[in-house]
Amino acid sequence: MKYHIVTLGCPKNAVDSEGMDGILADAGHTRVASTIDADVIIVNTCSFIAAARDETVDVLCDLGAGKRDGQRLIAAGCMAQSHADLVSSVAGVDEILSTQQWMRIGDVVAPPLQPSTLSPQPSYADWRTAQIRRIHSTPSAYLKISDGCNLRCAFCTIPRFKGDMGSKSVGAILAEVQELVSQGVREIVLVAQHLTDYGRDLNLTDGLATLLDEICQVLPANVWLRLMYAYPHGISERLIEVMATRPQIVKYLDMPLQHAHPDTLRRMHRPPDTDHTRGVIRDLRAAMPDIALRSTFIVGFPGETSAEFKELLAFLDEMRLDRVGAFRYSQESGTHAATLPEQVRPQVIEKRWHELMQLQQGISRERSHRWLGRSIDVLIEGHGSADDGRPMAVGRSFRDAPEVDGQVFVWGKSPVGDIVTVRVTQATHYDLWGETV
Repeated sequence: MKYHIVTLGCPKNAVDSEGMDGILADAGHTRVASTIDADVIIVNTCSFIAAARDETVDVLCDLGAGKRDGQRLIAAGCMAQSHADLVSSVAGVDEILSTQQWMRIGDVVAPPLQPSTLSPQPSYADWRTAQIRRIHSTPSAYLKISDGCNLRCAFCTIPRFKGDMGSKSVGAILAEVQELVSQGVREIVLVAQHLTDYGRDLNLTDGLATLLDEICQVLPANVWLRLMYAYPHGISERLIEVMATRPQIVKYLDMPLQHAHPDTLRRMHRPPDTDHTRGVIRDLRAAMPDIALRSTFIVGFPGETSAEFKELLAFLDEMRLDRVGAFRYSQESGTHAATLPEQVRPQVIEKRWHELMQLQQGISRERSHRWLGRSIDVLIEGHGSADDGRPMAVGRSFRDAPEVDGQVFVWGKSPVGDIVTVRVTQATHYDLWGETV
């Protein structure tokens, strides 16, 4: 069978898509580059907020309407579980696979002739120990170290359908790291719903720091290791020390803070100790002066007053984070936040979003300009040319996570997958330009 996978949503979905890709390839099926050529189209769906669900439905509707005779459409992943009735009602969708079933993709694509002779299908929990070959075509790869979440944030639906956090074993993660390195991966990005909670269910003390130590013992010195979705209340002194001393770990951290006013955080069911967060940021910068810090925030959460929003702006102005993403609050059915009084008017949310992003744009520009005249290592990901025809390479530095941050444009040609040293000659709000040293 020829198959094509469409991945929507976050990097954690990308990991599951790569897992499905590996299962199908190992079964002898062939991946194709377009939906037109595929016998089976698989859409790994996203259910995070209403906009993501709308995009999922639009994609499924378009693909369903365009199916040729004999072509099949499978919806997998988060929305296939959280809104199964809606997804299965889309015209053209033949089957659905929830987040707890994606390892069954081989039998769904090509059902066995004699199912009674087969071993039982692995359960969802088996993803934590099963060795599934991953297939990808870039120098960077995501590695999911846990799934689910023990937090119950007022705005989030994820624990409702993914349940409590389950950590992948250290041994299974090390095996996956070594497999990715053997495939030529130059950057491994660790992801989870709650990265700094890793190992709690395995009875590990300081689980993420322990895991990073183990990974760095098998990871070559020239392969980057990046951390995403690390909540500040799980960032320990030992974790900071490991990050600062292990050369493979890039000096970058993504911390989803969501807000800075204690009252807003309480309504979000998030830890309200912003002073603790300030201390964590100071400690990170003391240990790693050039560390790039990224965060995400929600504007317009129910009950957010003008004073609370201004305190968020003051926090951003004080902390000078390198990268910031902002979400407009989305009222999600089934969440505690949807039941709260004082829902903020959409016009106010939009105004606050623009005000926050305008402030952060200047801060990001300032942080980028710190690199003018300095040298920085860049992982090359592609090639192109300037308007005058001069060749260029494009890549990312330690400051830039895949898909969400900026890029570095390098004059000349450098092979994809190489890490080259670049002297920075130009800086914009989000991107750097330079030449190889």
